[in-house]
Amino acid sequence: MVFVLVSAVVFAQQYTLTVNITGIKSIKGEIYVYLYTSEDGFPIKISKANSFKKAKVISNTVTMYFENLKTGTYAVSVYQDIDTNGKINQNFIGIPKEPVGVSNNAEGFMGPPRYEDAKFNLDSNKTIEIKLSKE
Repeated sequence: MVFVLVSAVVFAQQYTLTVNITGIKSIKGEIYVYLYTSEDGFPIKISKANSFKKAKVISNTVTMYFENLKTGTYAVSVYQDIDTNGKINQNFIGIPKEPVGVSNNAEGFMGPPRYEDAKFNLDSNKTIEIKLSKE
């Protein structure tokens, strides 16, 4: 009976992911943080994200928390919605005009960063830092 109780506690562990967003140049607008568990939609199809958070920008650093996460592989994308229109403004070829970033500070080559470069394993409480691109 004790073994069953102990193994249930071990397998039911949940973790907190802390995301520190740095490199914020303009203290205005909102920060959106999206959490993905697969490459489907990463990094800009926000409707495919498993979870998201948003906060008003009031300093050069914003910290967000995703709680009660299970052990697994995740990737995070972030953008600063400077004009608060609820979307990532892009130029005519699809390059974001507002600051963006992804976990591992992965960068794309001839396109957005890949999930493979941004993913990380979560098996304990973890803190990551994402530096936003220039505005």
